[in-house]
Amino acid sequence: MERDGTDQGILITGARVYTADRHHPWAEAVLTRGKRIAYVGSEQDAREQAGDGVEEIHVPGGLVTPGLNDSHVHMTMGAYNLTTLNLEGVTTLPDLQERLRAYAAEHPEREWIEAYGLAYEPLTGLDRPEREVLDAAIPDRPLFVRAFDSHSSWCNSEGLRRAGIERGADIPLPNEVVVDAEGNATGMLKERLAYNLVQDAIGHPSPQRRDAMLCDAMRFVNRLGITSVQNMDADLDRLQQYQRLLERGDLTIRAHHYMSVWEGTPPEYLDEVVAFAQQYSGPFNRTIGIKMFIDGVVESKTAMMLEPYADGSGDVGVPDMDPAVHRSFVHGAHVRGLDVTTHAIGDRGVRTVLDNYESAHQEFGRGERRHRIEHIEVHHPDDLPRFARLGVTASMQPLHAAPTTDPRYTPWTQLVGPEREPYAFNWRSILETGAHLSFGSDWPIVTPDVRIGLHTALTRTNPEGEPDGGWQPQQAVTLAQGLDAYTRGAAYAERQERVKGTLGAGKLADITVFARDLFALAPRELPQTGIAATIVDGRIVYRSQ
Repeated sequence: MERDGTDQGILITGARVYTADRHHPWAEAVLTRGKRIAYVGSEQDAREQAGDGVEEIHVPGGLVTPGLNDSHVHMTMGAYNLTTLNLEGVTTLPDLQERLRAYAAEHPEREWIEAYGLAYEPLTGLDRPEREVLDAAIPDRPLFVRAFDSHSSWCNSEGLRRAGIERGADIPLPNEVVVDAEGNATGMLKERLAYNLVQDAIGHPSPQRRDAMLCDAMRFVNRLGITSVQNMDADLDRLQQYQRLLERGDLTIRAHHYMSVWEGTPPEYLDEVVAFAQQYSGPFNRTIGIKMFIDGVVESKTAMMLEPYADGSGDVGVPDMDPAVHRSFVHGAHVRGLDVTTHAIGDRGVRTVLDNYESAHQEFGRGERRHRIEHIEVHHPDDLPRFARLGVTASMQPLHAAPTTDPRYTPWTQLVGPEREPYAFNWRSILETGAHLSFGSDWPIVTPDVRIGLHTALTRTNPEGEPDGGWQPQQAVTLAQGLDAYTRGAAYAERQERVKGTLGAGKLADITVFARDLFALAPRELPQTGIAATIVDGRIVYRSQ
């Protein structure tokens, strides 16, 4: 881990500076002093103020931006997944089976074979249970494969046996261990409670191992230019872990946490969250809100829809949380001064959450709350203006709109249907209403690499450039809008716009330096652009060689 940079400061020159400040968007140089930015402006003035002892980062032809802020991550899960097999990009069953066989052969020491990041295509439309095609790859060791969205997963026969779920499990919908007509588990698992049954069988890392894994994950995202993250699945144990690492000097990202709340969470837990928000309120480890789920995902038909899915089944999705319970938690959090963010993917899910936020405003007044909705994969057009009117931040993830195959022909688009497709991942439309937009990744659901996310945001294509011309291209954003969503918009979402998200004197010295000027590149070149340096709190935590 790089820890150079001194209290004398860092001078960044040679690159264009995009401040993300609407009034003064461009500059030539940035000078830091200690933990703050001292000056943003001309290179000549910056050099005159720098004096002796300042470390210079000179990147001719590069671009300086506010520190990238991923507004939706699961750092603990991401850290864990870095130790397992990555199946991103696998789109066929033969490729999946070969990758699993090769990984198992390379790791004879592993009791369980674990993988993540799988698209739905390889295990869709099979003529036999999923466990059987996985058995063909790994018959003699337990196997657990997570879908890219972490809302579905699969086990082979030995994995089902080890988890004790060969005949299913008694868990509430939308959680499900899918069984066939004879009551035998097919190998497919839906949602968190089913996933947890297998994870408990695998076991959990020790606290020491978890700390080491999180440090590795922080270094990983630092190399991608990320200076801040917003964790969507916090609990007290994780808050304490971040505090422990902070006190050891090992925290190299700023983390804002939302505490997980489920349907069975006791209402009085909200008082504990208030206490957590008071105790964990520093610039590196803070919390001020709660995170809930109202629905699931389209691919497993657990996202809540206003009209049935387009497959003729009549299914409209299943609530992850009773809407009345969600409303009660929204009201309880709102009156306590807590922000609420809710996972909502289907158009009925989005409407339900907006309704519950609006009811809190009507009951208690809007106040200073920064309520959010996560994902918003499809919405009804009548609900579009409500984001701005209610002050609800749209927290969205560009790469969710960019599957590994052509997005026009995926299970997602087939299930949503052509009538709803124009209202899918509507980044530009939301911005044009005046609402706040923040971008993130949902890592490890997709890569946290902002360069790849920006490519999709600008082109509406997947990393392979499909489809030509973009999918629903009218929703593409500009590069400035995309960068703003990863910086200024993300800072607003976590109530930190006064101290970060833009570059200006007095702001926290969190800075990302790209090796090339993104504004001078074609969108297809963005993913290959290097990160020259990442600065957090006035310290260089990553620098390319």
